[in-house]
Order: sequence, then structure tokens, then C-alpha cells
Amino acid sequence: MIRLSLLTRVLLPALLFGALACSVLGSDLEHFTEGGGGATGCPSGLDACGGECVDTKSNPAHCGACGKVCPGGQVCDNGGCSDTCSSGKANCDGACADLNKDPLHCGDCAVACNAGEICASGSCNLSCFPGQTACGSSCVDVQTDDQHCGTCDNNCPSGQACKAGKCEVSCTSGQTECSGACVDTQTNQNHCGACGKACNAGEVCSAGQCKIACPGGQTECSGLCKSLDSDDQNCGACGKACVGSEVCSAGQCTLGCGTDETNCSGSCVNVQTDSANCGSCGAPCATNQECVGGSCVIACKTQLNQAISDPWGYSWDGLERPAANVTQASQICTSLGGRLPTASELYRVAATQSATVGQTIHTNFLWSLSPHGDSNQIRVRLSDASTSTVGKTSNLNYRCVCPPPLPSAFSGKACYGPAAGSCYGLDAENKKLNVDLADRPPLPKGSAIWECGFYRGHLATPGRLVEAIQQGVGPGSNVYLHTADDVRNDSDLILRWLTPATFALGSGVNHGATTNLRPFRCAGSSLGGTHPSSVADEWVAPKSGQKTEATNSVASGWAAAASACFGKGGHVPTTAELAELVGQGLPGGTNAWLWGADTSSIVLNVASLSVLRWTATATPIYNSGNDLSALSKTTSQASRCVYYPIDATYTGPSASACAGGCKEIALPGGSGAKLWFDTFDRAPSANLQTAIDTCRKNGGHLASGRDLLEGIRAGLANGSGAFIWTGDFSLFLQSPLNSTYVLRAGSVRWTGTDLAFADAFGSSSSTADPTAALPYRCVWTNESR
Repeated sequence: MIRLSLLTRVLLPALLFGALACSVLGSDLEHFTEGGGGATGCPSGLDACGGECVDTKSNPAHCGACGKVCPGGQVCDNGGCSDTCSSGKANCDGACADLNKDPLHCGDCAVACNAGEICASGSCNLSCFPGQTACGSSCVDVQTDDQHCGTCDNNCPSGQACKAGKCEVSCTSGQTECSGACVDTQTNQNHCGACGKACNAGEVCSAGQCKIACPGGQTECSGLCKSLDSDDQNCGACGKACVGSEVCSAGQCTLGCGTDETNCSGSCVNVQTDSANCGSCGAPCATNQECVGGSCVIACKTQLNQAISDPWGYSWDGLERPAANVTQASQICTSLGGRLPTASELYRVAATQSATVGQTIHTNFLWSLSPHGDSNQIRVRLSDASTSTVGKTSNLNYRCVCPPPLPSAFSGKACYGPAAGSCYGLDAENKKLNVDLADRPPLPKGSAIWECGFYRGHLATPGRLVEAIQQGVGPGSNVYLHTADDVRNDSDLILRWLTPATFALGSGVNHGATTNLRPFRCAGSSLGGTHPSSVADEWVAPKSGQKTEATNSVASGWAAAASACFGKGGHVPTTAELAELVGQGLPGGTNAWLWGADTSSIVLNVASLSVLRWTATATPIYNSGNDLSALSKTTSQASRCVYYPIDATYTGPSASACAGGCKEIALPGGSGAKLWFDTFDRAPSANLQTAIDTCRKNGGHLASGRDLLEGIRAGLANGSGAFIWTGDFSLFLQSPLNSTYVLRAGSVRWTGTDLAFADAFGSSSSTADPTAALPYRCVWTNESR
């Protein structure tokens, strides 16, 4: 006889605090039917797993197949692990259930129908209502049900939905179904503006219109090709002219050219790489040449395999090269004066994106330049923009690419987005910060950190993304993005939005495994340069210009490490910043854990920080148990400091922008680095989203936990004794009897002036729901972070 019961799952998350490891027991209740008859004893729609009858379409302990367990924080939806349940389904202890038809969760997660009953419109009944069909013990509409499309048990595959009893392609926001494929009609060469509207040879699709194809990273403006990075009449966008004595540098009208740039008639160019001003202003290269190191040389594109170009100014092999391992492929491309394309570059030219290189017939996975640790590499398929990881010793086809010169900072073509303009500039602190205008391809977090660093940017923090959304960056994909904020030893904060107007921070964030493949966006400074002061034992990152030490410090507690770095004119890096430096070749890894500045999980009132380790110059995988973990703030760990470039032209906020005036704190070391804080807590109290936006509107940022720790220890006064927001997210476990982690945002408090501020959880630091109302303080800096 079949009977209903409850499955108690025991979770044992191992939490490392120095030498102490503890196990946390919890229960997560999940309905299932059990019986001794094996597969023949299970009713229709359920499978036998270990002698029990379970619904593998929704059971998080058997998701899609017996024994396939969804990671912590994820749910089982239609046989696959996901961050959230699809529309119309409820999260019932990790199982995504349609309460209108699920007999195990009928009308409510806790209600299961009796044997012989079916679930119809959220009620247990003996028969189905008109227009519904009984499929097993569920009443469904076979015209619209994805699991019973047209007939019982006809399950639509991933990426399709049931429409009029047939499985059809179901496209995400921003894409349109054309000939059975989901494409972006704003950029797709074959479907430009509408399905079937193909651009002619020599044209590209930009903003849904076919326009002339421009070479070398230029953009079509009124029928002419212009460089939006340096053209003073089209600076950052067509028709945006600089005025007076301004010049165009990195797509921004400024009063002076950036590092490594020369003013050539109002345009800031790098004479080491600019083919129109090679070596000096007004010295152009011939049409078959390009500028390398200030000299005109034979162009890389002349050596490609039937060269073709894309709208971003890249020249590509028109035909795939024979399969080789990634080392061999990279060497061949480099010998031509080019390189392998990054995952982002392959993704945006795929058939389902711009279709400027890839077509639906190109079904081979191709090598990318983007690593996933030392042993694996990212590969991309041009037919559908699919991304995955593969061992570096595998043999894959590949295409070489000849890219335009990479900007000296995160600007211009370093950003990701439409060819007509890929950067979105934030208003804070001299408008020096840029954010990608579009999502980059789904990658593991470690690879996303590497890609952002390659383009002289950084994986965007939640704060930067919220600032961009609130300022009006435009519609999002509504798909969760990786961010730079770690919230547990195996998870990061993930964030999504559909439109800025509907974005709500309380419901727009979640957490997920760092190893999951997710889209992401990069952010960074448009100024470039490096930290101006000498640092003992210094090492300079070749892409970002950030400085750090080449060897580890003596081990100490977290607060002491933060003060030591601040005393030298730097900061303890976040774990993502440290991983970025390691990915760019930071030497001296000893496999010892190093402090990061991210608050990680908080378990039973013990707060931990994310830590990272590596050996020699290994590329981080960013994976729990391998090179990523979380340790209590009270343990003793080694560290390295990070020293940012300085914007010498930024002199701080106006006094009226700060609450009660501005408190200026100069970092030691003579670099000129400064922080400015609100002198008093801001009132009235606000939720986290409002706090971030208010600071943005005043030209700054919500102060992080690291900012406040440094500021308080350096004399930031007028502590009110009330907890104020920090914006650092973490996962909070309140009780050993409940294994459910809750996403929380950080807060700190102090009274008066506290030069010995301890940052101890419970007394001087805590967490709160992002929708709660707390006071807060804003911060401004002349550092290019």
C-alpha cells in the first residue's frame, strides 16, 4: 500500500574556524511517498529512489535523477537545480511545486492529497475540472503544461515552453525567437531589428539597424567611422562634442589626457598603438600596417585564415583552425601577432548574439583565452553561445583574433556592450568609474574575475551594480549575475534586475555557488595609472596597475591586519581583488590562507571572513576546499595589502554633500590617497537600497565594512552607538537546529571616537535584513578602485 510520509534530510555543512571544525545539524522537510514495491510500487509521475517514491522533477535530494542533490540555497525546478523557482511555482522546502496541481503540495506546501485523490486548482478532489486532464494524480491543462504538453508525460526540454499543446522555444527577456532560435535583434546580423532582416555585406547590426562596418574599433556616426574613445566631436557617443579646452580621453570629455596618452588636436591617443598617430601626432600607418610600440608593422589581420571583422574592430579567422591543445593554439595565434579570443569576445559574435562571426552551422566548441584554474579552460560554441569548461590538454578547434589595442584603463572597447558604446559611466567622484552596458557570458566566478582583470577592470560589486541600476543603466536580463561579494566559503551574492524602475534590492539578490556558470559585469576606473608611492617589496599588476607585496606578511588577526595595511597607505584587499592579482601573476604563493575583506558566513554568532590561498603563481579556481574558504576574524592569518592608483584631480566632495560636513582622512605613506566620510550618521534611517542611492546622488558610495573599520580606527568621530549599514552581505545561520542560511547585510556601531575599534560580531558588528531601516554614512575617495 502507498502511503505519504516526510523525508528528513540531515545537512552537515563543515565550518572551519582555525583549528576548530564544527558540524551543524538541521532538518529540511520534503514530502515523498514510500513503499516496498520498487519502481512498480510508485504511482505515475514518481520514481523509485532507494526504495522510496519521489518526484525527481522537484525533489532537491533527487533532482532529475536519484541521488542528484541540489547545492545549498538552490531549489529543484522541473528536474534541474536552480536559484529560484520558475514563474507560477512555490518553493516548498527546496522543491518547486505548482500548488494548483501538485498532489504532494496541493494549495499549500504542507498539504498532500490522499491516495486516490488528484489535485485540481489547489484542492484535492476525486476528478478533474472541465478543460483539465488527469496525468497521474495531477490535473493539468495539456495545452500549457510544460511537463504534460499535448499529452501526459510529454516534458518540454530546457529552453522550451508549452504553447497550444506544442513545445516551442521560450526566449528570455531581451531576445526574440527567430527560426527556432533565441536571438538579440538589436545586434544580430541575420535578424537586425526584426526576424529575417539580414544586413548586407560590409554592414553590421547596431541598435536594431544595419550600419556600415567600421575598422579598428571605430563606430559609424552619420555615415562616417569615428573613434568614440578619442574623437573630440564624438566623445563616448556620436554627436557628443567636447567644449572649450576639453579633450576626449577614454570616451570622456576631460581637461587633460590620461596616462600614456598624447593630445593630438583635441583627441587623446596612445601614440604607441594608434595607427593614425604612430610614434607621434599626424604620423599614419599604411593600410596594410598597424602601430605596435610606436612603429608601423605588417598588420596581424593579413596573416589570418580568410580574415573577417566584427563591429568591435576585431579581425578574426574566417575559418576554424585544426584541433590542438590550448597551449599549441595560443602559441600559433601569438606567432601571427594576435591571440586567442576571450570568452566574452567569442560569446558576442555567436549566432544567437550578433552573428557577425558565428552561424548556426558552427557547432564545434572553440578554445578561449579565459582560464578556469591551472588545469581547465573556458570553451565557447558559436552556434548557440554555449559556454563550459574543459581540460587544457584536450584538443579543440580554434580561431585566432587580431584585436584593436586594449585601452590603458577600463574604458572604450574594454567595456562590454554594443559596438556603438559599451561603457556606462557612473556619476561619482569625477565620473571616473565605468560599468559594462551588457551581461558578459556565463562563467564560473574565478574565470569572471580573470576576464574583468584582463580588460583592466574588476568584477562588479553589488554596490556598483545597484548604483548603475539606480542611475539608469537600462534593462537587465533578469538572470542572476556573479558579483565580487562572497557570502560563504562556497557562495557569492548574486543579483538580477529586469528594469531599473522595478528593481528591489530585497528581492533582487540571492546566493549561489561560486563554481556555477553565471553572467557577470565588470566595473573599473577610466583613468588607469598606478599607485604613485613606492611600496616595500612591491609588485605591480600588469593590467590594473594596482600594487601589492610580493611576499606574505606576518600572520595576525583581521583588525590588526587591516590597521597594518592602512598604516602603510593601503588596504586589505577583498578576496575577489586578491584573486584578480593572483590571476595576473602575483608571485610567492605558499598555500597559506590570506585575509580578504569580505564578511562571509556568520554561524552561531561567530563571524568569518573569506580567505584565499595559492601556490607559486597558480591561477585561482575560486572553489571552496581548493583555494577559497572562510575563517573566524579572531584567528591569525597572513595578508597582503593592495595600493590603488590615485586620481590627483579629485579634491573631495563639497561640504554640503556630507552629513554634518566632511571628515577628511589622509592615508599614511605620502601617496596623496584620501577618504572623506560623513561627519554624522545620516537621518532618517533607510533601507539598504535607499542608503546606496542617497550616497550615489551625493557623488559617493555607501561605506563598506572595511572603510568604516579603517575610518573609525583613524579617528572617525561622533559614533552614535546605533548600528549603521555597511552593505557587505553574508549568510547568517541562527540555530544548530535549523540548517537554513539567511542572506543578511552587514552593520557596525561605535560610540564617540574608538581608536581601538574591534569589529567584534554582536558587540560592534551585526547584520540586518536589507529591507530594514538603519542609519548610514557615505564615503568618497580619490583612489581608483
